[in-house]
Amino acid sequence: MQAIGENTVLAQRYTLTRKLAGRGDQELWIATDATLGREVTATVFAADSDHAEAALDSARRAAGVEDRHLPRVLDVGTQDGTAYVITEALHGADSIAAMLQFDPLPPEEVRRMVGEAASGLGAASARGLHHLQLTPHDIVTSPDGAVSVLGLPTDAALAGADELSSEEASRADTVALVQIVYAGLTRRWPGEESVPGLQDVTRRADGELPAPSELVSGVPGDLDTLCRTTLGADEGPRTPGELARQLAPWSSERVTTSTRRTTGSGRRPGATLAAVPGGGRGALAGTGSADDDRALEERAHDEAPATEAVPTRTALPRAGVATAAGNGSTDTGDETAQISGADLARARARAAAPRDDLDDDFGGDPRGDYDPSFTDLEPPVPGLDGHFEADNQSSRLALVIVGLLVVVAVVFAAIGLRGIGGSSKPSTSSTSAGAATSSGSASAPASRTTSAKPTPTATPVTIQRVTSYGINGGDNSRLAAKAADEDPGSYWQSYDYSTADGRGGGQGTGLLLDLGSVQTVGSVKITTTGGPSTIKFFVSDHIEPVSSRDPETTLTGQGTQTAQLNGVQARYITLWVTKLSKQDNGRFQERINDVKVYP
Repeated sequence: MQAIGENTVLAQRYTLTRKLAGRGDQELWIATDATLGREVTATVFAADSDHAEAALDSARRAAGVEDRHLPRVLDVGTQDGTAYVITEALHGADSIAAMLQFDPLPPEEVRRMVGEAASGLGAASARGLHHLQLTPHDIVTSPDGAVSVLGLPTDAALAGADELSSEEASRADTVALVQIVYAGLTRRWPGEESVPGLQDVTRRADGELPAPSELVSGVPGDLDTLCRTTLGADEGPRTPGELARQLAPWSSERVTTSTRRTTGSGRRPGATLAAVPGGGRGALAGTGSADDDRALEERAHDEAPATEAVPTRTALPRAGVATAAGNGSTDTGDETAQISGADLARARARAAAPRDDLDDDFGGDPRGDYDPSFTDLEPPVPGLDGHFEADNQSSRLALVIVGLLVVVAVVFAAIGLRGIGGSSKPSTSSTSAGAATSSGSASAPASRTTSAKPTPTATPVTIQRVTSYGINGGDNSRLAAKAADEDPGSYWQSYDYSTADGRGGGQGTGLLLDLGSVQTVGSVKITTTGGPSTIKFFVSDHIEPVSSRDPETTLTGQGTQTAQLNGVQARYITLWVTKLSKQDNGRFQERINDVKVYP
């Protein structure tokens, strides 16, 4: 294979710009397509390797598979002893492995991502293509929520693992997908071979694999059973398509949070799943519809144990999807006022039943149609019972109270007007103070881009973990911790680029700070090396793409700077660099020496 490096040109068209990864005899690069002026992904390997021809043949067959979950194969060929496969680039995509750096994923997001991936692999299987090297690094989601499977065209062939029968290969991919379900739920990898970035699961004393529900709480019953039967008993689905059908239906939108709440008397607590619009490039047939939303609700109620929470799914409104009839609940816009379809049906049944039956059901309670989901309103006037019939006495009392309130309001208004007249000639000192206040107010917008406040003197908040953030896990992840190691001589640095825009196209790079729990954040003090750069600060209580949010503030200077976050509540802080510093060598590279977070 010819010497491969930055600026190598393949087929007189594709210029390699940045190496993403290397696995065995193959390398993965970002390249620029000179003909169409776009970024692509290039997989290169030696053309004379044992499995090169098989890999090229597999890639050509993959080019004929049209599925939204599989990056398109754009070109296949050889040049000067180097074989290459060109596929479309996925900008801003995060792998499941990257998203598991801090917390497990919400169970319904695991269902969605693995279900989408299984659908894509099912389509590939119909053309005789199998992955056979699948890990959480190979399933990625774009900022719009679209799910893609990487490595299908070449990974199996280059590993020499494509000699299995079709049935054996389909089962192997299915087992790998269920292993990824297990990892998404628990942050532990159940496979025999370790996966970089994930902790291996510890087996029980009897050598058996613990069920996900034994390691974490809130695991849906069907996902728990799927993992136990497929990984522990050699049962379960045999093909990716069968797995997709078993996981369906799943959310058509990206599920980003899972929180619990307590409802009124007589109802079990439920879990709310918030979703981000834009679940993918197209809806999978049979998923994401109003009927499927209702099926999700019914499955949650059917599978939840009596002592566990009953999950309910609440998504942001989508055009054409009914809220009350489409998801089986009455949606008032206020989550605390939502009533499940089952409770509503019982209330209607009681209202339609004969009075004698209601008395029997409720022990003779004259309010037999009472629903515990509702509460009585406060009395309309203080001192009056909430259950009364209007009469002359209560009407007169109400008029007296209203009259007293009007008199009090008039007195206070008169006092306020007299105070205004007495202060028409402010003193010199008050005028100066007002001018200073006005000046401060006028300069307030500038604090969104530069720091005008003095350096914080409070005790810094402990940063539990620092990782790189960006496409394919960000730049130089092994150096990320150096930004918060209290050593001003060490630093995290991005890859170096030929322009300040880095990758271009609005793409950036940066760091993700984990505070361990939601805390009050007043400011973030950073120290950088090099020329001015643009760093945007995003905060959240869970990991999510920066493309779906607005920054809290932006710094555009150099050296030591302080970003004012004004007491925001957050666990995660993303430092997103969109304009890189120019270094002494003339290249553009961000270097962050120190980061401190202050309450």
